[in-house]
Amino acid sequence: MRSEPLHSFTEHGWQVSSAQFSDCSTYLATGGWDKSVLVYNVLELKALFRLSVAHSLPVTCVRWLDRDLVTCSADRSAALWNTSNGEKSTLFSGHTGWVMSCDTTDNNITTASWDGTLGLWDSARSTPLNLMSGHVAGVWDCATLKSSQVIASASEDCTLRLWDRRTASSFSTMAGGHDDSVLSVCWPVDREFVLASGSTDCSIILWDTRTCKALTKVESHTDSVKELVPLPHQPGIMASIGDNSLKIWDTSDSTNIKLLGSRAFPTDLECVAVSPDQLTHVCGGVNETTYMSLFVGVDDDAHADLSLKYKATVNRVNEEESNKVVGYSRPAHPTKSSEIPAHYIPRDQGSSPRDITPSPDVTSSRDSTPSRDMTSSHGVTSLTDVELCSVTSPISVSPVSVEGCKRESSCSDSGVDVTSLSIC
Repeated sequence: MRSEPLHSFTEHGWQVSSAQFSDCSTYLATGGWDKSVLVYNVLELKALFRLSVAHSLPVTCVRWLDRDLVTCSADRSAALWNTSNGEKSTLFSGHTGWVMSCDTTDNNITTASWDGTLGLWDSARSTPLNLMSGHVAGVWDCATLKSSQVIASASEDCTLRLWDRRTASSFSTMAGGHDDSVLSVCWPVDREFVLASGSTDCSIILWDTRTCKALTKVESHTDSVKELVPLPHQPGIMASIGDNSLKIWDTSDSTNIKLLGSRAFPTDLECVAVSPDQLTHVCGGVNETTYMSLFVGVDDDAHADLSLKYKATVNRVNEEESNKVVGYSRPAHPTKSSEIPAHYIPRDQGSSPRDITPSPDVTSSRDSTPSRDMTSSHGVTSLTDVELCSVTSPISVSPVSVEGCKRESSCSDSGVDVTSLSIC
């Protein structure tokens, strides 16, 4: 894979924890440990707006729900945001631990929490429809099988579970494959009975969901596999991140995962997203940077055309300095101690926010601070002393118009009012 990123977004003030493209591939949402959410127009390489205090503690996940955004946070809540005005439509409360991730397949919202449960939500209701219990430790990730009611979850207890949304219950458990925490899970496209998982033990496993048996295991990275994502419209193809690398895999042969390509970055990675049009992907780093690159599947001619296009855009944006968000100055690293409780601050300037200092009054292992670099099997820092609070989030919008929702053509007269951003 080509090594040079097309562009680097640096508007976050701390590590980038999550990213996702909109369905039309034009917009990119990112969340970070600086408690903020940013939405970019990737065609123009501009930040459209920033929710400067989306949550009272770090943002752990961002996912599109049609034209709106769902965010998850260490403050034990999730929220639905109206992207037309930047207002919080619904605050989802009910978890007692960090909300680590969410899934919004088919307009259903599922959350995974460090309290060991998965939450099922209606977008207009602030309390959960159900909280599903079954794991004996925190839940890192969840993914819904397309066009079904089956949810997969990945847990700190080293297992995966399958859940039926209709009955809000678990019907299968996959155990014994990973030697450590399971951090990520995904359903490769068009592999109905195949589930992929990534772990702190640096491996990826393909599972047969009918038998709950491991089909194959590959030592994929030199560090924890932090995220797996399926490639849209590409049967059996998925991406993984771990250490400082992105890797692309072909799972078409369930007994032999094939590595199609890889790319190294100048920092350890926290998240990955692939655009639905499969032209670009982004990786979020612990160094506050989101890297955008052309995807490995783009042929040479298209790659050359897109490279020229984006390079021209980068040059123009740099000259005009129009990639800066209005009213926002990038904070110093790390985030000020006054803004985040002491046990979230890195021990030194160069350490990752996940290398946290334990709180001295902690005894609980369930209600604890998740860390992907743990040396023990459970967390070490209690969140019982952190009050859940709703923060009204100011929004800054740059004067920019969106010229279209497809990269190969422009939509006619699709300008955007700076006070009313309309997503795709």
